[in-house]
Amino acid sequence: MNRRAGQHAQLKYWAKRAGLIVAVTGTVIGGLAYASSSGYFDQLEGRMMRSLHAQMVDTGFKVNNVIVEGRQNANIQALKYIVDIQKGQSIFEPDIHAIQDKLEHVTWVKSAVVERHLPDTIAIRLEERRPMALWQHQGKLSVIDTEGEVLADGNLGRFKHLMILVGDEAPKQAKDLVSMITVEPDLRSRVESAKWIGGRRWDLYLKNGVSVKLPEDDLGQAVRRLASAQGEAKLMDRKIQSIDLRDPLRIVVQTEPGAVEEYQASYHPQKNI
Repeated sequence: MNRRAGQHAQLKYWAKRAGLIVAVTGTVIGGLAYASSSGYFDQLEGRMMRSLHAQMVDTGFKVNNVIVEGRQNANIQALKYIVDIQKGQSIFEPDIHAIQDKLEHVTWVKSAVVERHLPDTIAIRLEERRPMALWQHQGKLSVIDTEGEVLADGNLGRFKHLMILVGDEAPKQAKDLVSMITVEPDLRSRVESAKWIGGRRWDLYLKNGVSVKLPEDDLGQAVRRLASAQGEAKLMDRKIQSIDLRDPLRIVVQTEPGAVEEYQASYHPQKNI
């Protein structure tokens, strides 16, 4: 009986202890939950960070310079809005990773690097997308890059020197064509536009009104043949209506409605022309 009484007393003792622990734990958890929901911890963290940044400013780690390199076409006001760094604030306060991510969502920006250069400079390096051509689509012009991405559709005056592309799929197909024409300066200065035909080949339109039919295959060879014919016989300067390069062995020239002649370019296979 005494043993049972002792065991019963021990159980009551530990039950009280357990109840007290549960009560205290519940109170602590409840207090933490209330503090969290009321924003107390956020306020405490905010006060600590403000104090830390104030100390950084006092010790000379503050923003005096924001340097941006590589900007040519990206809107400067949009960049300022995204960066939003104030002169005199702690050099450690701006979230440079968040700024970098936002900059890389700007249409003109291909990539961005944002760095702290202690003690007082934020350095931003931009790699902008390169404008390749103007795309005429649904009666509207847009400037596109080498990947076919639309970069802008307004204030295009500074891009008037670019070739105009026509066709729904033209932006995605034009990179090779533009590159080939660009390395032939005499040809590039004469080409006004290019149209993607039937989802498989290009027609060029020269500034003097002459059209040039390019083949589906061996595009590079056809462009070189045209450049060679211009160098040898000033073919594109003649009073003609069209030039057909779709036959790899000859160039067919239309001089007037219904009349054609064959221009035999003096090329040799070993010259790859």
